Amino acid sequence: MDDDVHDTRRNLSRPADGVGPPAASVVPVRGGRVPSVRTALLRPLARSPRLRAALISLALVAVVVACGVAPAATAPPVQLVIWVDTPSIGASIQQRIIPFMHDNPNITVKVFDQFGKIRNGDVSTAIEALANSDLSPDVVALTNEDFGLMSHRADLVDLRPYIEEETNFQQDDFFPTILQSFQDKGKQLAIPSEIVPWVVYYNKDLFAQAKIPAPALDWSTSEFVEDGQRVEANARKQGQDVGFVTDPTQAILPFIESYGVQVPDAVDDPDARWMDDQKTAEALQSFVDLGLRQRVMPTDQGNRSLGLWFVGRAGMTATFMDQRNLLPPYLQREQGFFLTPTTTASPTPPPGWKFKWGVTMMPKAEVQTTVYYLSAYGIPATSRNPDDAWLLIDYLTRHLPDQAGRAYVPSRESLARSKDFAALYPEDGNQAYVQSVEVGHPVPVWPPTASPTYQDLAGALDGSVHPENALHAMRDRVQPILQTLIVTPTPQPTPFGGG
Repeated sequence: MDDDVHDTRRNLSRPADGVGPPAASVVPVRGGRVPSVRTALLRPLARSPRLRAALISLALVAVVVACGVAPAATAPPVQLVIWVDTPSIGASIQQRIIPFMHDNPNITVKVFDQFGKIRNGDVSTAIEALANSDLSPDVVALTNEDFGLMSHRADLVDLRPYIEEETNFQQDDFFPTILQSFQDKGKQLAIPSEIVPWVVYYNKDLFAQAKIPAPALDWSTSEFVEDGQRVEANARKQGQDVGFVTDPTQAILPFIESYGVQVPDAVDDPDARWMDDQKTAEALQSFVDLGLRQRVMPTDQGNRSLGLWFVGRAGMTATFMDQRNLLPPYLQREQGFFLTPTTTASPTPPPGWKFKWGVTMMPKAEVQTTVYYLSAYGIPATSRNPDDAWLLIDYLTRHLPDQAGRAYVPSRESLARSKDFAALYPEDGNQAYVQSVEVGHPVPVWPPTASPTYQDLAGALDGSVHPENALHAMRDRVQPILQTLIVTPTPQPTPFGGG
């Protein structure tokens, strides 16, 4: 005990930084040496057991406090690899990872563009094949189609334990049924982040020239046709403008659904019986009549007519939200835009539509609805850094980009209805984005080889084949593909009609 008291005394007499006189300091005087003032003060304490115990306790408290204020050890560096196979989603990720890395300086994120690179498009196969490589992913970005056609969903980690640990992870903040799109056998295998709805854009300049008011969000197909015809009528005086352009292979699905036909996933209807529905035939007839009877929609196999929209000569177009204000690749090259949307720090594409424009919802035939595709983030079972991967996923689903780019609706309603989201997309009618999600349905999970092609629709579009016969021919083509899917899932790399 005496040694302990001596050590404590010595420590108390020397400042923590080691500066100052030693503990045994004495003051020389004539005729000998006398103790210093400090020594004289501490000596009576050493003689009292009670005071010695109090002194030791005080020293221990000082040690604990010193440890508490010591700087924390720096977290070891971590590199997260995130895979993405949809360019528009890769671009939206890119806009958010830089602030994430700023908030987590020990983590770097490498975005690995898998578009068209995964053999057979099977995400499971790719995860398993690259499990021990430098490109083994910690996070994978999946569309709802990717998830629905994975060959082994066990390749993804169940995220429920992470959700349960998050005190502020509010599942009811997500749009209804969105979380369920990435569940399997009670497991939450991915967290949805982006929703990309199919909407209608209109050229405000051409509408103004034809004295057409901005379309309401709840407009009808008859109003849609009338607006296109008025643009066409004014074009005969002004120039060679058209009423409406779109990609028919993508547009046919939302037009069919507006007649009350909800197209099921392939596994739920392997015989594609929805193509036998009379409502489906009526919807296709209405769609092809836009070109054959109303003459407001030109079509061609190469979709060259779509170029009329980008040069300001079409009154309306319909497309997915992620194409908002963007030029197609061939026009980007012509104007000198060299984009690498999934490369770290790639720039946001400059605005491409050189005219005033607004947005609205799909017009109502029998119901007002549309389609959308989803993107979510999962953690592969082979991830080397699953906890840090969860940090990235949680960040991506909670934060908006700093600027508009490849647009999407956040899966969290609190973000989608926020002023910040509205400020990102200030165009007239921007409420159409969120309302389209509210009334819409996810695009059906179909293998790409079963998706509609221009050849499937060509006869109906040019009037040489009745729409009902065209649908039966397409059904006969896709049935073997869908029935094979029941036994062996056929993976696909891109959304049905998606970006």
